[in-house]
Amino acid sequence: MRHAITRLFRDRAFALIAILTLGLGIGANTAIFSLVQAVILRPLPYGNPDRVVMIWNAVDRSEATWLSRQEGFNYRAESKLLADVATYTTLDANLTGGQEPERVRGAAVTPNLFSVLRVSPMAGRVFTDDEGRPGASGAILLSDGLWRRRFGADPGVVGQEIQVNGRPRTVVGIMPPAFRLPGDFLVERPTEAWVPLEIDPASLGQWGDRSYTGVARLREGADAAAAASEFSVIAQRWVDAGFVSAKPDGSLGSLARAALPVQDFVTGNVRRALLILLGAVGLVLLIACGNVANLQLARADVRRREVAVRAALGAGRGHIIRQLLAESVLLSSLGALFGLAVAWPGLRLVIAMRPANLPRIDEVTIDGPMLGVTVGLAVVTGLAFGLVPALQLSRPDVAGVLKDGGRSGTAGRSRQRVRQGLVVLQLASSVVLALAAGLLIRSLIELNRIDLGFNPKNILTAQVQLSPTGYADPASVVRFYRELSDRIRELPGVRAVGAVRVLPLARAIGDWSIKIEGRPYVRAENPNGDFQSVTPGYFEAMEIPLVRGRYVTAADHEDAPLAVVINDTMAKRYWPGEDAIGKRFIMGTDDSKPWLTIVGVVATVRHNAVVEAPRAEMYVPHADLPREIGGATRAMTLVIKTEGDPMALAEPLREAVRAMDRNLPVSDIRPMDRVAMEALAQPRFTTFLLGLFAALALALAAIGIYGTVSLLAAERTQEMGIRLALGAEKGAILRMILLQGMSLVAMGLALGLGGAVFITRLLASIVYGVGTLDPLTFAMVPTLLTLVALLACFLPARRAASVDPVSVLGGRGL
Repeated sequence: MRHAITRLFRDRAFALIAILTLGLGIGANTAIFSLVQAVILRPLPYGNPDRVVMIWNAVDRSEATWLSRQEGFNYRAESKLLADVATYTTLDANLTGGQEPERVRGAAVTPNLFSVLRVSPMAGRVFTDDEGRPGASGAILLSDGLWRRRFGADPGVVGQEIQVNGRPRTVVGIMPPAFRLPGDFLVERPTEAWVPLEIDPASLGQWGDRSYTGVARLREGADAAAAASEFSVIAQRWVDAGFVSAKPDGSLGSLARAALPVQDFVTGNVRRALLILLGAVGLVLLIACGNVANLQLARADVRRREVAVRAALGAGRGHIIRQLLAESVLLSSLGALFGLAVAWPGLRLVIAMRPANLPRIDEVTIDGPMLGVTVGLAVVTGLAFGLVPALQLSRPDVAGVLKDGGRSGTAGRSRQRVRQGLVVLQLASSVVLALAAGLLIRSLIELNRIDLGFNPKNILTAQVQLSPTGYADPASVVRFYRELSDRIRELPGVRAVGAVRVLPLARAIGDWSIKIEGRPYVRAENPNGDFQSVTPGYFEAMEIPLVRGRYVTAADHEDAPLAVVINDTMAKRYWPGEDAIGKRFIMGTDDSKPWLTIVGVVATVRHNAVVEAPRAEMYVPHADLPREIGGATRAMTLVIKTEGDPMALAEPLREAVRAMDRNLPVSDIRPMDRVAMEALAQPRFTTFLLGLFAALALALAAIGIYGTVSLLAAERTQEMGIRLALGAEKGAILRMILLQGMSLVAMGLALGLGGAVFITRLLASIVYGVGTLDPLTFAMVPTLLTLVALLACFLPARRAASVDPVSVLGGRGL
């Protein structure tokens, strides 16, 4: 090892280039593996998480499955393979008293949720079964983050009363820092407070009132597949009893449910993208190893005589190989240290990007296990790029050395073939990475071209939730939002203002069954539409195009006929070939509920995701919302169209709300274009990283081509001098060297394209609007790579063609 250090110190230029090259490869691998380890490999913070499953959609796992209270209760009672079943639903809570009001994300959970997940509080206790009875308790659990932020980590807060939505609740416990509900791993704002979900078994409500997430624990010996089969049996039992209906074709439809392992639920949407990134950085490291191996082989020409002398003095082949591998491992170890220095800021950058639906991003770090992985990478890398040169150098003989000093030594040709083979493999790997990055870039372009149905530019959004104690009746809720809109409209720079129940692309929206006038209701057909509640000005602020009829106006109030605006998808689905204006339907299936008259049809908005099938959607005026279906919504999101920078209105908006009610927090203040950007955060994140790795791989491959062609040209310097002395033209010399280099490029491109045809199929689930064999991408990427490779070959070829025959042959040549 002392000799290895001395040798590398002597060859400082070589060592520096090798360390930098390896450091980039090892650093990229360390960073991405840290991401994979935190997101995919690290167990979720539940007891025996492999036994926890979500009750989920059996047809399309990307579609959420909502349960009614009745369904959750029946699954728990009827299942033989589930040890227990819990349900929960998210809600928002206003915390008041003592400090500035604050709005936090919360959840109402069945008391048994914590035993299903097998988690214990950090302080205090969890809910008891009695606290799940109606009116039994005002208990609340706080997250560690909320406890520290709002209550200064005061242990005495357990047992105290706090004001939540204007109601006193007693803090019974503090949950540990790592605790999250399963769905919290997929959103930017996790729940920070939990209250008991009050369920009266005697009156669980309608089967169709589905707004709860189901989570269960499998019994020992049961698996997810068996549980899914049991779900089908239970659902069929409900159909036979007349509680619910099957589809017209006899299938279970939305009642066909799977037991989705919670780890798959959390990581399923990102696992393939992360594994593709991990494979990409693996290729980058292989390309880096190829470059260093080529450097080692070039260096071997200088060291052949040294190794031959060692062998002549008695060094065995094993000793020589160990010595050379020691130098390689030392190089890779130094490269690993540099790689750690690269990986740390790289991870900070990844975390700062915070792709919205990348779970557990805040848990990514370089810890002890990751240091072990880096050490392992260093050793394996050192062996990978050092083994071939070591094996070649460990067989020296005097005659071979002397012969290789000439122009046609067999060993020299052998090393040339190895170097050329490494360059071909490097370029082939670069082709695969570049094509994958090109497909993702094309996909991202197509995603950005999708018409969202609204214009997100110059819109400020903010959430407000009124407490049920301060605003008990619908009239007071309507009055508040009407007056607040008037105040905001008077602010300088405001063009339009409105409010909506669920902001598009910010949160999933649920549907509501409808009964259409003049048609018998068939439960199996289940006509429905996503339910929105909006105030006047919402469509204008969002610039949602009007197709027919009119928008919601101030005339749509509690004393006016009940009006509704629908989107064109709903109009075409339920009134095909007809004018939907003037048609009526009931929200629900109960004939006693009021009829709503369609007064307008608007363009379809992408709500749950940028890429989704068009959904039917209905917009009921906020002031016109029937009391029979809940009355005016207390929690609304303001949308404000501005002349300039939307965030300039953030403080004036807070002041407007504070002037009306000092106890009302304003939360989630952000521009609408940021909301739209976050909806594409994951594909943008994957494309950025894969594009970065492809560019790095291309740069390393270009360096490898340049180095190899330079060595080939240098080894033929004397030949070039003779050719020029005998009258050869410089252009002919240039073409000869270029042809030699570009033949390697052609082989690399052919090999890479052949591999890409199969490998890019792995991208099928994460690209949109382009095929995995997209002709444009498969034409542009090889063209770009050819131009880069041509430049890398041209520079040494021009130098070879410019050699002076006199300096080559005079005195030092023949």
